[in-house]
Amino acid sequence: MSNESDQYWRSAAEDESMQGAHEFVWKATLQTIDVDLQGKRVLDVGCNRGGFLRLLYDQGEIAEGFGYDPAAGAVEDASRLAGQRPIFFKVADTIPEEWSEFEVAFSHGVIYLIHDLIGHARGMYRALAAGGSYYASIGVHADSPLLVGWHHDHVDELKLPRLYSVDEVMSVFSDIGFECAAARLQMGFVPAVLPEVGLTARLVEWLDYNYERKLLLRFTKRAKHSTGQH
Repeated sequence: MSNESDQYWRSAAEDESMQGAHEFVWKATLQTIDVDLQGKRVLDVGCNRGGFLRLLYDQGEIAEGFGYDPAAGAVEDASRLAGQRPIFFKVADTIPEEWSEFEVAFSHGVIYLIHDLIGHARGMYRALAAGGSYYASIGVHADSPLLVGWHHDHVDELKLPRLYSVDEVMSVFSDIGFECAAARLQMGFVPAVLPEVGLTARLVEWLDYNYERKLLLRFTKRAKHSTGQH
């Protein structure tokens, strides 16, 4: 049998705690995006235990949601917690080939974990409907001083890729064909309890990180233009 570390990103208890700790980022994301989610078909990249898609269905009134994650135990939890909601989950490292035509996609703190960033950008381009947008929140990047040290300390333990800069991420998605834009998240109150991932910082540094360095990147697949005469 697989041990717990194969089934979750950290452990069942830590992943549950992580999802709760991310709720303020989810809410900031929803305050920042420029799309109405009602009736939309939505993808969640690195869904873990599915909390974000449940929030989108319960409060954003999405039509249906799909999430994937390599952590089998977390995905099993997500499927169970979904109840009767039309949200579906799959164990996968990349976007399942059969999933497509998403109008909106999200990821939260996932970009820095991806080794094949070009492959991820290509997969997202394939999976989005024309005119669809992928919103990716990112805080662990080369332009984020507080998290540069954290990445250095955990690169081997968590098998992380090298640290990307924001410009590099934008360039990769632009080269694939996306229209790229970025915003600082519209943060409200930030929990004063620092994440339990070995990050050491004063509260003011934690606030500066969340308000200044945690960004929301938007990658939009260009809509198809009609060739008919008007």
